[in-house]
Amino acid sequence: MEPPLLLSPFRLPGNAYEAVFEQGRALAGSAMVMRWRANGLAKSRVGVVAAKRTLRLAVERSRARRLMREAFRLERPALAAGVDVVLIARRKLVEGDCAAARRELRWLWRKAGLMGRAERAGEARG
Repeated sequence: MEPPLLLSPFRLPGNAYEAVFEQGRALAGSAMVMRWRANGLAKSRVGVVAAKRTLRLAVERSRARRLMREAFRLERPALAAGVDVVLIARRKLVEGDCAAARRELRWLWRKAGLMGRAERAGEARG
């Protein structure tokens, strides 16, 4: 059974955010912006950002962070290994649910070419 939270090996350490923002690539969706870069590790890690400028209320920022972390946790097997990802919330994210966040995340990964090999093969067949 999958653990209920995103475990620390998959969380992006604070000192790695700067590298992703400076050296990474970016792609924008309607509910979140994704920045990413290769990390040279055998695992992918995620960091989440919910800015006060975009989401004024603390409860909205907390909900946005929870939705992004949960979407990453559930969709992580589809992501190619060795990528650091930073997800930045937009206003539309808190208006949706976890299923919408998961769809958005998969769309961003597909568009960026970050889907794992098994996922790409499954999409080609079906």
